[in-house]
Amino acid sequence: MQEKSQDFRYEVLEGPLVERFRAANQTFEGDGIIKVWPPGCAMFAEYRNYADRVRRLAVREDDVWVVTYPKSGTTWMQEMVWLLVNNLDYKTARSILQTERSPYLETGCLVKEAARTKANIRDSVREVEMLKSPRCIKTHLPLQMLPEQLWTVRPKIIYVARDAKDVAVSYYNHHRLFFGYAGSSEDFFEALVIALTVGVCLGTRTADFLNCTLNSEEMKQLCDHLSFESMKNNPSVSHEIEVAKLRGMQTNINGEIQPFMRKGKVGSWKQDITPETEKKLNLCTKMKLADTDYVLPFTKENCTAKMK
Repeated sequence: MQEKSQDFRYEVLEGPLVERFRAANQTFEGDGIIKVWPPGCAMFAEYRNYADRVRRLAVREDDVWVVTYPKSGTTWMQEMVWLLVNNLDYKTARSILQTERSPYLETGCLVKEAARTKANIRDSVREVEMLKSPRCIKTHLPLQMLPEQLWTVRPKIIYVARDAKDVAVSYYNHHRLFFGYAGSSEDFFEALVIALTVGVCLGTRTADFLNCTLNSEEMKQLCDHLSFESMKNNPSVSHEIEVAKLRGMQTNINGEIQPFMRKGKVGSWKQDITPETEKKLNLCTKMKLADTDYVLPFTKENCTAKMK
């Protein structure tokens, strides 16, 4: 079944894998999963109520947009960016939740309006609209679904990428934590491949991009604040409150539930992914990056050379 809006066409996804995926997410509050064209990505059906509002969002010249695929280092980059554009205000960073300082544009579409109200999750688009400048905005949306004015206003945009295999394992644990996912990892990775699911200190380069000048002591303090152990033990970025709001109920899941800040290591997918799944994810990555200038494999050496 297909529907249309002003800019997009929606296809309701159906089939055995879709049903298993929905059933396995125990706190699933949506009306299903849709594919949005363009660009053909999967979203919760609630996104239909946000798509045109996001597309028409007023963009400001002094915005900084952090654009990523989920579980690609988003929280880490958000924290760095917010601190750089707010004069390294660690006191505010530690006392106010990151989700309030740097809102997630489309978070409202994760659940239906009734469930959002019950969990006291605010209208995320409205939050972005009301935020004082300079705004630091997080989004996981692909280019075709982002505000049209990004092309004309041209604010600063930071895109973060990560090895798809590390993303897959991290996203699997993310769904267990946030949505009570109780299905198999094999089903989850298969859903990821067919798009149902919805290292280097970069402080100096990011500061330069944002026209911020830091001395050596300020850079050291920033890197210490952004270290994995510091982030893991910082309640303003650990998302414990958001997890409680979104899950909202007890779930029955076998095995340990990992926290939002889980390992912070590159290559840990090797402990969790089978050779067959590795092959599928490598093929998917190669196809998605065809005709781009991204260098494979994603290694520290390749990424460093790319930035020079």
